[in-house]
Amino acid sequence: MSETASKSGLIITKKEGHVAWVIFNRPKKSNAFTMVMWEEAGDAIEALGKDKNIRCLIIAANGSSFLAGHDVTEIREHSQGIADGSVSKEQLFAWQQVAQRVTRLIRQVPFPVIAAVQGWCVGGGTEICIGCDLVVASMNAQFGCPEVTLSITMTNGTTKMLAQKVGIARAREIAYLGEWWPAVEAHRIGLVNRVTPVGKEREEAKKMADVIASRAPISVRFHKEMIDKATEAPLDEVLMFESEYYLKASFSKDSIEGTNAWFDDRVPNFKGE
Repeated sequence: MSETASKSGLIITKKEGHVAWVIFNRPKKSNAFTMVMWEEAGDAIEALGKDKNIRCLIIAANGSSFLAGHDVTEIREHSQGIADGSVSKEQLFAWQQVAQRVTRLIRQVPFPVIAAVQGWCVGGGTEICIGCDLVVASMNAQFGCPEVTLSITMTNGTTKMLAQKVGIARAREIAYLGEWWPAVEAHRIGLVNRVTPVGKEREEAKKMADVIASRAPISVRFHKEMIDKATEAPLDEVLMFESEYYLKASFSKDSIEGTNAWFDDRVPNFKGE
């Protein structure tokens, strides 16, 4: 296993075989995120996306909370800057692009991304989870999108992807009320895939990641792309690109290996080719 830290030490990257981790590392502040954390998280995910050995990524956080919203000091600085004119719309837009880059990369990397969540998961923390392919949450996890309590709005693609995950009526309820929802409720409405006992969320996420990493990486990558495309496209277009992906996958070396392994009653040795 290899482990590296970002320049600030706020982001840790680990690699365990075909599984990678991006870990937020500001536990004394409940991982309240700063612009530096957003930037370095994006850099870490982008680098992993170029590593052909990686087949699944887990996003986690050290300490008692996953991400307890935006750092209050930065919130105050930004708000005061807007009030006194020292922060322009262009500057605020640039900061937004730093955060939104993380969502773009989560959706663009050629492997599934799993969030392993414990404790408070607020604002941008919930938005990261919404952008991930899968979410594993501890029983003590608390999710929330409190933007309406601060007179700001959701970002990071949340208004689109939240409705895709939980349905438009539930998305409106979450957006309009700004209430908290525990892990069990988040699981019931479809945001969370699995709920674990406290402290077991990383273990369960790793089990899921190991299974994904054992599957044919071409098929997994294609399925991620196909599902994302299918949410936008009409049925005829979906049927067409499903056929295109099916042909690409079927003519891969891994497809031949998977079929042979099935007939030989053995575990396939997928190489992503």
